[in-house]
Amino acid sequence: MKHTNTQDYNSNCTSIQSIDKEDSLLAIIQENSRLSEKDQTRYQQLWRKCENETISNDELDEYQTLLNQLETRNLKRIEALMALAQIKGKRYGK
Repeated sequence: MKHTNTQDYNSNCTSIQSIDKEDSLLAIIQENSRLSEKDQTRYQQLWRKCENETISNDELDEYQTLLNQLETRNLKRIEALMALAQIKGKRYGK
Protein backbone atom coordinates (compact mmCIF):
# COMPACT_ATOMS: atom_id res chain seq x y z
CA MET A 1 0.00 0.00 0.00
CA LYS A 2 1.43 3.34 -1.04
CA HIS A 3 1.46 6.19 1.51
CA THR A 4 0.33 9.60 0.42
CA ASN A 5 1.59 12.92 1.74
CA THR A 6 -1.69 13.29 3.64
CA GLN A 7 -1.17 9.96 5.38
CA ASP A 8 2.39 10.95 6.33
CA TYR A 9 1.17 14.32 7.63
CA ASN A 10 -1.59 12.67 9.68
CA SER A 11 0.88 10.17 11.07
CA ASN A 12 3.28 12.95 12.06
CA CYS A 13 0.47 14.94 13.70
CA THR A 14 -0.64 11.89 15.65
CA SER A 15 2.95 11.32 16.83
CA ILE A 16 3.28 14.94 17.95
CA GLN A 17 -0.07 14.82 19.76
CA SER A 18 0.98 11.58 21.45
CA ILE A 19 4.24 13.13 22.63
CA ASP A 20 2.40 16.23 23.92
CA LYS A 21 -0.04 13.97 25.77
CA GLU A 22 2.85 11.99 27.25
CA ASP A 23 4.53 15.19 28.42
CA SER A 24 1.27 16.30 30.05
CA LEU A 25 0.85 12.94 31.76
CA LEU A 26 4.45 12.96 32.97
CA ALA A 27 3.90 16.42 34.44
CA ILE A 28 0.78 15.17 36.26
CA ILE A 29 2.72 12.17 37.58
CA GLN A 30 5.54 14.39 38.82
CA GLU A 31 3.22 16.99 40.33
CA ASN A 32 1.24 14.38 42.24
CA SER A 33 4.13 12.23 43.43
CA ARG A 34 4.14 13.80 46.86
CA LEU A 35 2.85 16.62 49.00
CA SER A 36 4.69 19.92 49.19
CA GLU A 37 7.85 19.70 51.27
CA LYS A 38 6.19 21.56 54.16
CA ASP A 39 3.07 19.38 54.09
CA GLN A 40 5.12 16.19 53.67
CA THR A 41 7.19 17.06 56.75
CA ARG A 42 4.07 17.84 58.75
CA TYR A 43 2.38 14.65 57.55
CA GLN A 44 5.36 12.58 58.73
CA GLN A 45 5.35 14.31 62.12
CA LEU A 46 1.66 13.66 62.57
CA TRP A 47 1.98 10.09 61.31
CA ARG A 48 4.58 9.40 64.02
CA LYS A 49 2.30 10.91 66.65
CA CYS A 50 -0.56 8.79 65.39
CA GLU A 51 1.58 5.65 65.51
CA ASN A 52 2.72 6.51 69.05
CA GLU A 53 -0.85 7.35 70.05
CA THR A 54 0.21 10.82 71.21
CA ILE A 55 -1.82 12.78 68.67
CA SER A 56 -4.38 15.37 69.80
CA ASN A 57 -7.84 15.65 68.25
CA ASP A 58 -6.86 18.83 66.38
CA GLU A 59 -3.71 17.15 65.10
CA LEU A 60 -5.73 14.10 64.09
CA ASP A 61 -8.01 16.33 62.02
CA GLU A 62 -4.96 17.91 60.37
CA TYR A 63 -3.44 14.47 59.77
CA GLN A 64 -6.64 13.21 58.15
CA THR A 65 -6.78 16.28 55.91
CA LEU A 66 -3.20 15.70 54.77
CA LEU A 67 -3.88 12.00 54.31
CA ASN A 68 -6.88 12.80 52.10
CA GLN A 69 -4.74 15.17 50.03
CA LEU A 70 -2.09 12.47 49.66
CA GLU A 71 -4.68 9.88 48.61
CA THR A 72 -6.16 12.28 46.05
CA ARG A 73 -2.70 12.93 44.63
CA ASN A 74 -1.99 9.20 44.48
CA LEU A 75 -5.21 8.60 42.58
CA LYS A 76 -4.36 11.31 40.04
CA ARG A 77 -0.85 9.91 39.68
CA ILE A 78 -2.10 6.36 39.14
CA GLU A 79 -4.68 7.50 36.58
CA ALA A 80 -1.94 9.34 34.68
CA LEU A 81 0.33 6.28 34.86
CA MET A 82 -2.44 4.10 33.45
CA ALA A 83 -3.11 6.55 30.61
CA LEU A 84 0.61 6.71 29.83
CA ALA A 85 0.82 2.92 29.77
CA GLN A 86 -2.06 2.83 27.28
CA ILE A 87 -0.33 5.31 24.99
CA LYS A 88 2.96 3.38 25.18
CA GLY A 89 1.13 0.11 24.54
CA LYS A 90 -0.57 1.47 21.44
CA ARG A 91 2.70 2.86 20.13
CA TYR A 92 4.42 -0.51 20.42
CA GLY A 93 1.52 -2.48 18.97
CA LYS A 94 0.30 -4.09 22.17
